[in-house]
Amino acid sequence: MNLLELRDTIINSSIDDWHNVTVGPYFTDAPDIDEDTVEQHQELMVYRSDIDVTIQHGLRARGYDQIKKATQLWHDAHFPDPAAHVEFVDVFWRGVLVDREHVVTVDGGRASIPMGIRDTLNYVSGKPRPEKFEFAYRATRWQAALARLVDGDRDWADYTKRAGIVVN
Repeated sequence: MNLLELRDTIINSSIDDWHNVTVGPYFTDAPDIDEDTVEQHQELMVYRSDIDVTIQHGLRARGYDQIKKATQLWHDAHFPDPAAHVEFVDVFWRGVLVDREHVVTVDGGRASIPMGIRDTLNYVSGKPRPEKFEFAYRATRWQAALARLVDGDRDWADYTKRAGIVVN
């Protein structure tokens, strides 16, 4: 299986295709140099049809610690609870990390949505800065599929739409 086949398998899977192991350790700890401890993912998902394929999520995405509210990522995303945090979704093949994306847990943990990509609509490098920047937000099918699985296929689609993210 190559990486594109692996991604296609995951994109086309349903939540029922996965077995969840919700209690760790998962033996993929990451050192937290700041705290002199280790961090780990919160959940391990095993693909039932091929146990060589696993997904782990919940590990804090270092570099995004400053993100505390959804509006810091998507300006028009207003949820009842503004709390948000970014985490890694790691894809493993035979125990080896082969892919990584970011998801954002929003509305106080009620949903996980793709972080996606932010495009600036009204600014070109080298030109004068606009008074107010305008953005469009998009996510790939791959990013959306991982968010859907991490979310448990609950409310990710509604929250993704409410954040203004278009999946393409």
